[in-house]
Amino acid sequence: MIIFLHLGSVTLAYFFDRLFGDPRVPWHLVSIMGKIISILDNVFNKGKHIKQKGLLVVILGTVFFLGVSLLTTLVLYRLHVAAGFVFETCLIWFSIGGKSMIQSVNRIHLSLKNNNIENARKQTAMIVSRNTTHMNGQEITRSVLESTGENISDSMAAPMFYALLGGAPLAVWYRFVNTADAMVGYKTEKYIHFGWAAARLDDVLNYIPARLTAFLMIFTVWKIKKTTWQEAFLIMKKYSSFHDSPNSGYGEAAMAAVLNVRLGGPTSYHGKTVPRPYLGNGERVLNHQCINDGIIIWNWSGVMVLGFLWMIGGIYFVLA
Repeated sequence: MIIFLHLGSVTLAYFFDRLFGDPRVPWHLVSIMGKIISILDNVFNKGKHIKQKGLLVVILGTVFFLGVSLLTTLVLYRLHVAAGFVFETCLIWFSIGGKSMIQSVNRIHLSLKNNNIENARKQTAMIVSRNTTHMNGQEITRSVLESTGENISDSMAAPMFYALLGGAPLAVWYRFVNTADAMVGYKTEKYIHFGWAAARLDDVLNYIPARLTAFLMIFTVWKIKKTTWQEAFLIMKKYSSFHDSPNSGYGEAAMAAVLNVRLGGPTSYHGKTVPRPYLGNGERVLNHQCINDGIIIWNWSGVMVLGFLWMIGGIYFVLA
């Protein structure tokens, strides 16, 4: 029974996100998370025992967000199943960041299409942490595709996956950890120790979703038509381990494989050029049409993730 309530909530939340995007409210869940993480960063990221303090931040956030969402969900389900279902649906909707990401990506696509490179740089800076000041069109396209490939799992598939496993509370917990990693999980002087716990826990939580999502992304070759399924799978498998992240390489390599492009390479982060290996061996020139194809991959990947979750629900029903 409970798994089908979760499936129903995930499905409604997914379509709410597709139709309406992020709820535009001042008390948005991710906004609250960001403010709390920022406060804890200012309070604890100083003095001695920085690594332990970073771990404490993750523990405090887990207790608060997982605890409050779980307690509220249980209370509402005790009052009425409909109340609990609606609450879970809303929380999962808050946890998914699909349409807002794609809207940003599409604005970059249109800017490049209209040869507005300056606006494309500004828009790209809003979704990546690298320096976009002097990027050309190909560099912008590469950055956008890498971010899109990674976020298909991080922003959409993983919250849905954890919502199926543990309902809204687990999706909320995942979103907190992922937000903490996005804010403090950098290998900079300021965060290399303080953000260690958030980064490692995010790696653990994304291990399965990243690989599952990359596998499903490969099936979008039927829509993009730039390579074969077999070739795309082999490229994704070969290059995914080249990335310095244990998870991000899967989505980025899958994106490169399906589009028949080459991503990766030296990248400017926080004022420093970081050497990175190339992902993929495609010869297609990076341009705005690649970004449009990346949006298609995102949209169809979301549908396939949802279908996969329903398949899991069906298997559970048969075996239960």
